[in-house]
Amino acid sequence: MLLPIKWAKEYVDINDDIMNICDKVTLTGSHVESIIKLGDNIDNIVVGKIIDIYRHENSNKLWITKVDLGNEIVQIVTAAQNLKQFDYVPVAKVNSTLSDNTKIKEAKLAGEISQGMFCSYKELGYPDSVIPKEYKDGVLRIIDENTVLGTDIREVLDLDDTVVEFEITPNRPDCLSIVGMAREIAASFDKKLNPINVKNLKEIENKSLLNITIHSDDCKRYSASIVKDVTIKESARKVQNYLLNSGIRPVNNIVDLTNFLMLELGQPLHAFDLDKLEGNISIRNAFEGEKVVTLDDVERTLSSEDMLICDDVKPIAIAGVMGLKNSEIDENTKNIFIESAFFTKKTIKSTSKRLGLKSEASIRYEKGLTSEHTMNVLARFLCLLEKNVKCKIDSIFDVNKEETTSKLIEFDTNLVKRLLGVEIKNSDIITYLDLLEIKTEVKGDVIICTIPYFRTDLVIQEDIVEEIGRLYGFCNLNPTPILAPNTIGRKSKKRILEDKIKNILLNLRLYEITTYSFIGGSIIKKSKMNTQNTVKILNPLGEEFSIMRKSLIPNIIEVLSKNLNYKNEDLLVYELGNTFHTVENYEVPLEKKRLVIGSYGKYDFYYIKDVIINLFNVLNIKNIEFIKNNCIDYFHPGVCADILANGEKVGEIGQISYDVCKNFSIKKNIFVCEIDIEKIRDKVSLIKIYEPIIKYPAVKRDLAIIVDKDIDSGRIEKIFKNNSNNLLKNIELFDIYTGNQINKGKKSMAYKLTFQSKEKTLVDEDINSLIDNMLFDLKEQLGAYLRF
Repeated sequence: MLLPIKWAKEYVDINDDIMNICDKVTLTGSHVESIIKLGDNIDNIVVGKIIDIYRHENSNKLWITKVDLGNEIVQIVTAAQNLKQFDYVPVAKVNSTLSDNTKIKEAKLAGEISQGMFCSYKELGYPDSVIPKEYKDGVLRIIDENTVLGTDIREVLDLDDTVVEFEITPNRPDCLSIVGMAREIAASFDKKLNPINVKNLKEIENKSLLNITIHSDDCKRYSASIVKDVTIKESARKVQNYLLNSGIRPVNNIVDLTNFLMLELGQPLHAFDLDKLEGNISIRNAFEGEKVVTLDDVERTLSSEDMLICDDVKPIAIAGVMGLKNSEIDENTKNIFIESAFFTKKTIKSTSKRLGLKSEASIRYEKGLTSEHTMNVLARFLCLLEKNVKCKIDSIFDVNKEETTSKLIEFDTNLVKRLLGVEIKNSDIITYLDLLEIKTEVKGDVIICTIPYFRTDLVIQEDIVEEIGRLYGFCNLNPTPILAPNTIGRKSKKRILEDKIKNILLNLRLYEITTYSFIGGSIIKKSKMNTQNTVKILNPLGEEFSIMRKSLIPNIIEVLSKNLNYKNEDLLVYELGNTFHTVENYEVPLEKKRLVIGSYGKYDFYYIKDVIINLFNVLNIKNIEFIKNNCIDYFHPGVCADILANGEKVGEIGQISYDVCKNFSIKKNIFVCEIDIEKIRDKVSLIKIYEPIIKYPAVKRDLAIIVDKDIDSGRIEKIFKNNSNNLLKNIELFDIYTGNQINKGKKSMAYKLTFQSKEKTLVDEDINSLIDNMLFDLKEQLGAYLRF
């Protein structure tokens, strides 16, 4: 928020040094971002009047002028094409300095002496964004003929002012105005605001038969006025100065006045050319796909969530964001329709973000305004309009769908001592609140506070205490140690398990990643997951952050894709994060912790499977199984399985399908496993039980089994375990072969089996007996046989 100090001083009588003002306001909670001293670089530039102008006889691009500077007349040769006799202009005299530190000297142009130069907005230091269109390539002309010749241009253009940039927090939309910040300055110096003149609206006799109808729930109040017989011209110099110093480009007297009021009081206004409107006014939601052309000459496609201001024939404005080209004020405008409305911030924020169209008006609507403000600002507009423009106020309109009552907060004064740690007298409390325009009624230890309509942030007693603390001065509070018993923080069981999982995976050399909990519908569709029953964000930062994830798999696929693009040849990563799920008849989503592991390169399906087995073994999760499933859309058919623990499905593992990989521009095989941590919590045992190291040696045997192609490893491993008499300590699948030496429809699966007994050294007879039983059951149950 840019605050020209000269403008602020119109509402509060204060003559303090600018640094003192900034220090005081900062201590009451309004943070100063920067202090900009205008016109610091320019020097010896004054107002002059062109008393004669004629073409240079040796150049058709140059003009020779005689300029009255008040105490002298000088000759200036110029190439500017927008000048005429009797114009008042900024003149950089000989030995003057421009904003870019250029020094002006007497020069000879095409044989003629030039004793200075005329200045454009840019040469006086104005940025391109605020320079009026008609002055983009020409000299600035001063329309106020009462200006004294020879006056320093800094005084005329208010370039002797200082602009303070404040950081306005989201809870203080009232401070997005000159008056709002002047109120903060006044309160900081124990002063009150000067009264602001407004038009008495009761004096206006309605002459128009125009009707205004609200069809949208997002428009709570629509106030307006018709003004006739206006003349479109440049605004008064003072108005232009304040707009320019606040970062707003002047357009014409009507548009400038709407912007002036928006900056002054914080309520956006919009002016329409009445003669371009047809019939009555209505406020409705746009039709899906409806197209309009905004004031910046851009055609925009709307959605049904956007709101439009319309006449009987056509839309004339996107509510709260920007007017349309078909109703703009131009040099031929004679009659105007002025809008002052209250739209809900959610709708304006959504429209502004989706269209990529942010304006000063939309910024204020997004922060949140109040319906009580619309008529006040309209009355101020009409007051200033009558003062600056000859016109006739024809009619006033006000359609209000929202009942408003004064907000009361009963405030216990004992709360001040408890929260701030100091005793503040009731009389001082009332004084502080009065400075903030909060009316009070004392009833013993309770003060009933009537909150002004513009302070939407004051809701509870503690808010009142904060206001008192701001004006008392937080810097005046003495630090007091917190007296409380010592406590020792302990990790919850959930946190202990999650930390344990991370440590195990770290020891298994997996890299941890952290991704956003918000994702977009596009990445879900690319992952071939459905978007049904997803938790949607009401006010997302953008489409890519519009949904709260219900699986970690899309995120990790995207991470794998990016790392492949970075030419990382092999990768094994994991994320332990929250997923969010809708629950019927429950307002907030259910959060579930999940673990996802992703890999490519040398880390294949079986590598991830071994990681899971190792993880579960350390967590003492028993009876781990990998059972082939029908494969969800995002997994490759035949290379996927359910993960079971004690017979319950706790996750899934598989190779991501080629279609999904293509959607992410992935040309390698990638593998993913996702585990529901909530389902394994009660299966985990973190109690360490001592077991002596087995003193007898382990025996290893390799077996190659030929089976049908559709039989998965899990079924074979189950038969191995069932016939091992608890002597089988490890099963490792180290090879799968489907070449010419194997019959069609068959495959060879090679396993390394590790046997070990706690009671004796195993001999061949012990092992052979177990293997014979295994081979028998393999043949009986799966039709499998030993490969020689």
